This record gives sequence, structure tokens and C-alpha cells, in this order.
Amino acid sequence: MKHRRGLTVIVTTLLVLTGLIGWWNSRWSVLATTRVPQTRTATLFLPGNSGAWLSLRSMVVSLNRPGLATFSLTARVSYTGHVSWQQHAPVATNNPLVPVIFKDNTHPQKQSRQLRTVLQQLHQRYGVTHVNFVGHSSGGTIAYDYLNRQPPAPVTVERWICIGADFPERTGLRTAEPQLHILNLAGNIGRTDNDSEVPDNTVTPLARLVQGHVGSYRYEQLHGPIWQMQHSLLHENPALDRKMITFLYPPS
Repeated sequence: MKHRRGLTVIVTTLLVLTGLIGWWNSRWSVLATTRVPQTRTATLFLPGNSGAWLSLRSMVVSLNRPGLATFSLTARVSYTGHVSWQQHAPVATNNPLVPVIFKDNTHPQKQSRQLRTVLQQLHQRYGVTHVNFVGHSSGGTIAYDYLNRQPPAPVTVERWICIGADFPERTGLRTAEPQLHILNLAGNIGRTDNDSEVPDNTVTPLARLVQGHVGSYRYEQLHGPIWQMQHSLLHENPALDRKMITFLYPPS
């Protein structure tokens, strides 16, 4: 009996490892031939409710490769809003990637205030003048609340990707952002119009909130099985990687 149980564990482990290797290879193969312009525009990754480094890691690591982008900095924000920086690579014309890790990660409006400090320091310390946002779940709400906060940091927000983000009780964008281009992505498990946590009808209000205030807005539904489209797995989906990088840094 013990022998059978041990064999079952070994077989299960091998299957899981095979699946993980296949997933990682597919993630890399999607971007194998992709190239985008190299710029100094920094892309900030904003995690969702209770999110931390692990919820951003796959996206950042996947895009961190020659010809695409460079994992340059990590910004860690304390409960009180103090920002500590860890530099991994030069912040240059290499499409720098910057995950932002909030210690208090359950209060989007507070985090949007702290994001302003992050952006101010990114400008002062590293000379960054243009940024993109990638927000998963309430990370999208943090980005929106920052855009509706005055005065802004001395940087220009060029592109913004929302992944499974909802916008409860938000009023319309108060300022014109004609340079801003938005890609709003909603995950759908099968044809449920839901990613298990965020229904599509809570994602789509962003169109109304930004209408007439931004350069462009695009909404896309993504359909697939639960292991690709479940809310917490959306940022692990290889199909998003190429969509993200080519939107953030469109080929000229």
C-alpha cells in the first residue's frame, strides 16, 4: 500500500513538473520573435488587493528580455508611504520595468496617494519623465484614482493596461489626458462573462468614466478555460504577454 502511495506521489509530481515546464516554454515561445522600440518610458506594475511580488513576478520576468524590456527597479512602499528602491539594471532606453509593492495593499485610494510619491521619486532619482501603468484587479483602480488626483507627479502617463479591474463608485475622469491610451482587458471563463471574481459589467464602466478625456480606449474580452482566465491567474497567462508589450511599446 505504501509502495502504491509513493508511486502515485511520484507520478503526480512528474505530471505537475511536466505541465509547469510546458507552461514556461509556451510563455517564452510567445515572445521569441517579438521586438519593440526601446525607450526610456518606464512601465509600473500595480498589484491587486492583497497582491505582492508574486502576483507581478511572472509578467515582469517574462517581459525582461533583450529587444523587449528590462527589469530595472523595484519600488517598495511602507504603510506610511516611505519608498525604498532596489535597482537591478540601468534605467535607460531599455523600456524599464518597475513593479510597485505596497505594504498596505488593501486600500486603493491610499495607495494612489502613495503612487504619486513613487512617481515623484522615479522622476527625481532616475530622470524618468514618461510612464505606463499595468494594473491587475484593484491595481487598475489605484491607477485610476491617481489620474483623478491633483496635483499629479511631474511625469506623463502614456499607456495604461487594466487586467480584470473593476471601478466601483468612481466618478468620471476630471482632467483631459489626450496622450493617454487605454487597453481594458476582462477575463471570461468559457462564456460566463466572469473571471470567477470580477464580472464583465463591473469592468466596462471605465469606458464611460474616461469618455472624451483620453487619446484612445479599447476594451477586449479574453475567453478560455479556468486555468487561463481565473481572476488570480490572468497575470500568469502567456497570451497576455505579447498583447501587453506591443500595446505598451507599439512598433513604429
